[in-house]
Amino acid sequence: MRKASFKKMNISRSVPLPIKLALLTLLILTLSACDDGQKEKTQAQAPSPAEVKTVGTSPYTDCSFDAAASSETFDIAIINGRVMDPECNFDGVRNVGIKGNRITLITAGDIKGNKTIDATGLVVAPGFINTHTHSFAPFDQKIVAHDGATTILDTEYGGIDVGSFYAKYEGNSFMNYGIGVAHEAARRHVMDGTPLDISSDPSYAYDARAHAQQDGHASWALDIPTREQHIDILRVMDQGMRDGGLAVSSTVGYMGYGVPTYEMFDLQKLAKKYERFFGSHTRFGPTEKLPLNYSLGAREIIANAVALDGAVILSHINNQNWQEIYELSARLQERGMNIFSEYYPSITGNPNLAAPGLMPDKIKGNNIDPTKHIYNPDTGELFESAEAFFKMQKEQPSRPTFLILRPATWLKEWPHMKNIAIANDSITYFDKDGKTLPFEADFSAYGGHPRNASTYGLVYREAREQGIPLMDIVNNTSYIPAKYFSRVGLKAMQERGRLQPGMIADITMFNPDTITETATMAEGKHASSTKGIHYVMINGQLAIENGVANTKIRPGQPIRYEVLPAGELKLEDLADKKYQWHSDLPGYPPTRFPPQKMNPPSPYERKNRKHHSSNTK
Repeated sequence: MRKASFKKMNISRSVPLPIKLALLTLLILTLSACDDGQKEKTQAQAPSPAEVKTVGTSPYTDCSFDAAASSETFDIAIINGRVMDPECNFDGVRNVGIKGNRITLITAGDIKGNKTIDATGLVVAPGFINTHTHSFAPFDQKIVAHDGATTILDTEYGGIDVGSFYAKYEGNSFMNYGIGVAHEAARRHVMDGTPLDISSDPSYAYDARAHAQQDGHASWALDIPTREQHIDILRVMDQGMRDGGLAVSSTVGYMGYGVPTYEMFDLQKLAKKYERFFGSHTRFGPTEKLPLNYSLGAREIIANAVALDGAVILSHINNQNWQEIYELSARLQERGMNIFSEYYPSITGNPNLAAPGLMPDKIKGNNIDPTKHIYNPDTGELFESAEAFFKMQKEQPSRPTFLILRPATWLKEWPHMKNIAIANDSITYFDKDGKTLPFEADFSAYGGHPRNASTYGLVYREAREQGIPLMDIVNNTSYIPAKYFSRVGLKAMQERGRLQPGMIADITMFNPDTITETATMAEGKHASSTKGIHYVMINGQLAIENGVANTKIRPGQPIRYEVLPAGELKLEDLADKKYQWHSDLPGYPPTRFPPQKMNPPSPYERKNRKHHSSNTK
């Protein structure tokens, strides 16, 4: 057991650096390693300006942790805290001065503030960044903030009518917020006629699914689009990217037999066109067997990204053969590819009752038995019969449930993964009247998935008990998403995920010896707050102070790309004739498709097409 790793010490870590500066980097790391003989990391010297420029992925990186003491009065002074910054590999007791929404000084010297926080015994870390949530409802934001997060993003599902989403939460969000552009919602809009506004906010994704299935058939999940529909889907997606969407986001795992491989390839070309991420809940899921293994779905996305030199987020890889996908991702990261994976630490998923893979004609093929795997949301126990499950499914199709998907032993293994993001895959909770809980509601009123309130507390507790280096976990919860989004030019992330002078003051302060999850499946305990997180600062404002949320403030800021001028996507925009089979033939358009329509499936094919769906929500 490596318990010593949680003491104040120098924790060695390699950091991503430009190849042309590799020799200088090696010198810096060698000098850093010599630090081991010192008593504490607190005595380490700050890098010189020349060295600073070689560190990290942000143009704003500043590894200056030993500024002179200041007589300036800061808005907030954090004193005696254990400052940890993964990008600069810094771990030492320092004082931190905050002015407005920024960290302006880090020093071993004395400072003062209009408000002073004595962080003795606490880690002062960059705010945790959750790259995979589907709930931006006020109460749901509060419980996630109590778990240490400062930023919530939906890069897996997302929304369409992206501009409306950002307008809705401007000045009205407890946490920083952002979404990708929803492939699933674009298909619903084009193929089922679902209005744009129904799918603008992923908080209501399950309602949008139910709306599209009112006629008993979910075209978005089950049907292959015509050529015209294919182009229209891409145009809806393109508009979302122009509106500042963070990524092209696909839940193809819920519609795998309706989405041809060329559709996925074109979507990844669209992401590459804007030099942004492609985030995906890949084909297949944790319960399916060969030849529908989860790792094969992930390989589809990886292969496209390698061919395109594209950026990829692999959503919740904590499914069957996750070890393979982790290795693939790690090897590609080592080669400089802009790819990262994420996981959530839970053995249960949180789908709606009428998720495609749980429908009567699909559930058996997905190896799911309601009496062994699915919890009745009324009783909190497994369904007593399949008939009872299907009855509730028909009467309440959009209602969330809990689904056992994974062995409990994996909970001990996942925290050992390095350079991976940690997210909670939060689903909005609605009360019995179909309403979201008010911001001020008591935690006992919440009946959603406990992981929504306990993800980071659980991971930090497991790390402590298993002796995993603390810096490894801070790196995963804070820096990894910021690091990779920085590489694709997202300024809001170039200024977050780091505890450095000049960065946005998104800060989480926790006790490394006591941090632990308390949320459970027990009634009234689903949103019980993570213990040991004392302060959470969002854009320089204390959202959580002494473990209590300040419900009067809305400090969250949009995480978004710049809005681009209007335009219309053409299919040829995503192709390059030199890569087509007809590259040497005149008269062909610069796409893989001929001018005529692609043939839609026959009625027989539509009726008999099997659909396999990931159920990892």
